[in-house]
Amino acid sequence: MAACGGDDDEEAAEPTSTPTKEEQEKQEKKEEEVKSILWQRIDTTAQAVKGGIYQGYTTADVTNLDPLSSPSFTAAFSGCWYHPRLLTFKPGYRDKGATGEVQGYLGASWQQPEPTTLIFKLQPNAVWDEKLNKRPIDADDVVFSWNKFAAKGISRKDLVKLPDNPNGAVESIEAVDKTTVKFKLAYPYAPLLPALAYSRYLQVMPRESEGGYDPRNETRSGGPWMLTDYQRSVKFEMRKNPNYWAADKVYLDGFDIPIIAEYSASLAQFRAKKVWALTPRQEDVVGLYKDLPGALVAQGGHTRTVYFLFFGLQPGSPFLDERVRQAVSMLIDRDAWIDTFFNISEFNKEGFPTDVRYHSHIASGWEGTWLDPKSPDMGAGGKHFQKNVAEAKKLLEAAGHGGGIDTDIAWIATGQYGTTFPKYGELFKGFLEESGLFRLKLVNPDYATDYLPNYYRSKGNFKGIGVGALTTYPDLDQFLFAYFHSKGSIGHASLLVDPKSDQLIEAQRAEFDAGKRAAIIKDWQRHAAVTMPLVPFPGQSSAYAFAWPWVGNVGVFRAFDTESARDTYETTLWYDKSKHTT
Repeated sequence: MAACGGDDDEEAAEPTSTPTKEEQEKQEKKEEEVKSILWQRIDTTAQAVKGGIYQGYTTADVTNLDPLSSPSFTAAFSGCWYHPRLLTFKPGYRDKGATGEVQGYLGASWQQPEPTTLIFKLQPNAVWDEKLNKRPIDADDVVFSWNKFAAKGISRKDLVKLPDNPNGAVESIEAVDKTTVKFKLAYPYAPLLPALAYSRYLQVMPRESEGGYDPRNETRSGGPWMLTDYQRSVKFEMRKNPNYWAADKVYLDGFDIPIIAEYSASLAQFRAKKVWALTPRQEDVVGLYKDLPGALVAQGGHTRTVYFLFFGLQPGSPFLDERVRQAVSMLIDRDAWIDTFFNISEFNKEGFPTDVRYHSHIASGWEGTWLDPKSPDMGAGGKHFQKNVAEAKKLLEAAGHGGGIDTDIAWIATGQYGTTFPKYGELFKGFLEESGLFRLKLVNPDYATDYLPNYYRSKGNFKGIGVGALTTYPDLDQFLFAYFHSKGSIGHASLLVDPKSDQLIEAQRAEFDAGKRAAIIKDWQRHAAVTMPLVPFPGQSSAYAFAWPWVGNVGVFRAFDTESARDTYETTLWYDKSKHTT
């Protein structure tokens, strides 16, 4: 992820000479060869048979198993296997990615008789598993779960109106009868439906989880899968829930998910066919393609997740001055960073297609809303996305730091954000230090006990620079409000009080016209490019992934986000035993 490229208006990296006709034909031939081996996302549903245990893996354990009160998103990542949500995201199909459109899940139908009222009718035959004697999942479970989320959920301020969060959209929820739930909103809120499909908000748990069992260490299923064996730091074992209301539509019998923290180990397991799918580090793609001719290869779309460098904002912090934050951004060589992690040079050499995009303060996968930082449309702040050491030095001198800055830089070294994440931090540290303008002391805080409370959720109450992963939200509103609004729940930039930013964020969340709303978000991106409250990760090219051919329908039905991939597993993946080789 050292070449520029991918955008039609990219003019920064011109070739040193014009390719000959022979060179052009050779390059075109390479590209056709690569395209010919990309899996065609063939829908094999008509041939699907039932049975088989999918062999997957994950890189880190959960903090605990309770998605509504855990201090970490990891519990929600696990819980969405067996805790239903009112809605889920409609998957994309083949070459068309998911758009964020929702469909019914536990909520069989819904209506919005007025802008501030939303009513759901529940699935009439939804029940909990045998541990709860197959009790019906009812409206009281939904109300119980919402109230628990509103009281204890780490993301509650994204949605819930509270005494300390008057900007929350949802004012109350009530059970009209056993199968009907009504939400009352404080104001018209455009992104509510995708919010209710998002796994990190409302997962419906049985009310028995309050005192009847310990939800931090035990589960009860109302979804397609049951957690039948969980060994901390070792594995998750999921098996088909025969009591799920759509169990007849589920092909697989279950999933085995060992916890494999080391990248080299996951790579070895895929090579040995003990793991059935893998998104490798992109520098390994060409080698795997050549070594494993039987594996399916695909190029994904642009993701909607952007990570950030965020800043300690204690009194006296140099990062309270926007010129210092601008300087940090201008010391980053975005093209070199993208080439390093998306393997652009090697892909170009081998004829693999690439499509490089810079991130703005929203991810470059938000089609129709993202502004290209390299385009004139970004305005005055676009220059802050270009490497310019001389200009960065001038900015630091103007801010009173002509001798450079001594401070900390922190990131987690464990696998909660994947095995590549620490390498991101290493390269950022290198960019800042090679300029001679920053002298950085590395800190690797423990994820649960130090990083989450003292960096990620401290609203700037730390020293130095944090290298942070951010969640992928179902709608840009929750992301913008949580991280950039002065009253946001995460509030990395909350001490950088900015009335214009607040106003734009508030305006887009109340705008139901999609075109007008996108225009407001583009205005916000132009503003953030100037003030640079956080520095976004450089950008991306569509990554390549691998799977073994016995994974039926792999890549055909495409999830909206990582967690909602579980929703596509429910009814689409199947085990084609006839293609399994050892």
